[in-house]
This record gives sequence, C-alpha cells and structure tokens, in this order.
Amino acid sequence: MRFALTACGLALATLVTPAVASAPRLLNSNIALPATNGLSDATILIVRHGEKTGFGTGLSAAGSMRAQVYADYFSHFSMNGAPVHIDALVAAEDTHKSDRPRLTLEPLAAAMNMPIEQPCADHAIGTLVDWLKQRPAHQTTLISWHHTKIAKLMAALGVDPKTMLPGGHWPNDTFDWVVALHFDHDGKLIPGSARIINEPATVNNVVWATMSHPNISPMPVMQREETLASR
Repeated sequence: MRFALTACGLALATLVTPAVASAPRLLNSNIALPATNGLSDATILIVRHGEKTGFGTGLSAAGSMRAQVYADYFSHFSMNGAPVHIDALVAAEDTHKSDRPRLTLEPLAAAMNMPIEQPCADHAIGTLVDWLKQRPAHQTTLISWHHTKIAKLMAALGVDPKTMLPGGHWPNDTFDWVVALHFDHDGKLIPGSARIINEPATVNNVVWATMSHPNISPMPVMQREETLASR
C-alpha cells in the first residue's frame, strides 16, 4: 500500500511539473509598451493659411502661389539637415467666410496623394488637440490654421506663445513662418524643442513676385460692387 501511494504521488508530481514550468514570467519594466497617445514621439508643424484677398473666402494670387510652392517645399521638408516625412494634413473647417486653410494645403495634398483632414472649426482648439491625441503615434502632422487662433493652439499643445510670438500673437502681416513642435514618448512637449522656421527665399521670392497681380478667383462683379458700395 505504501508503495502504491508513493507511485501515485510521483505520477501527480509528473503531471503538475509541466504546468509550473510554463507559468508566465513578469515583463521587463524597461520594455517600451505601445503608445496610446497620438502625440507620442510626434512632430506638429503649424502654418498660417496663404495670403488672402480683401473680400471673398479664397486666396489671393500670392496666397495661391504660396500654396503651389508648398507642394514642393513640404514634399522635401527637412529640419536640422534631416528629411521630414509628413504623415497627415489638417486644416480648419471651411466656413462662409474662409476656405483658405484647406486651399493652402490642396496642391500639397494632390502632390502627396493624401487627404486633408478637417476635424473641427478654427475656434475649437480643444477638439483639435483631442483629435490629434487619438491619431497614430510617431507621426508628423502639418496643420494649416487661421493666424488669430494659432497662439491658442500652441498653448494647448504646451507652448507659452509669449515666448515665441511677438506679444503672444501671430503678426497680421506674417505668412511665412512654420511652427515646429516635438513631443516625447509620453506625448509631452520636449522642453526647448519648439521653434519657428522662416520659410526660405525659394518660397517667398516666387510668392512676392505675384503681389501686384490681380486676384485669381475674384468675387462676381455684382457681389463685388455691392460690397464696395456698403463700405
């Protein structure tokens, strides 16, 4: 009987041992887990829409030319000598007053075969930031927005606009800046990484050469006359 019990115990031990050997091990705490924040290791580029006319919702000749030149400039964009691939294009929603943010990106979107996302109105900065956080991580996003709201967008992304913009506001007559923001793995702005890039002469010289040209998409004659008469 004692031999039988011993044999039974050995059999049970044989059955239990493989289960113990296959128990899961604890993960190494140094292993990076997949990012859940769309700003994780991301770069955000912000531009003001192209130059505008004195009336209507579209771009002036200079603004349309800037949009055309952007197709090449941002297709071959670089920072600190390293090429930067743009993964997403974002513009403020069209309104009855302005389509300019979208129009500024249209030639680039066509060149890159990429859609233009319009997740919210220009004043809905909180909605835009939440939308960015829900996107895939490790991406570079180019945003075309209205200049009066860019300071608020910068603040929502962790930048004090007073440290980068004159008086904390984007100047009314400036169209050739690119705001570049870089984020760490936790989706936090990397201290000291924010900068303003001045668009090069290869962009501005072509744009400025059109400043005296007529508007590309002028308002219909009757509507224009009514607007002028109301001034």
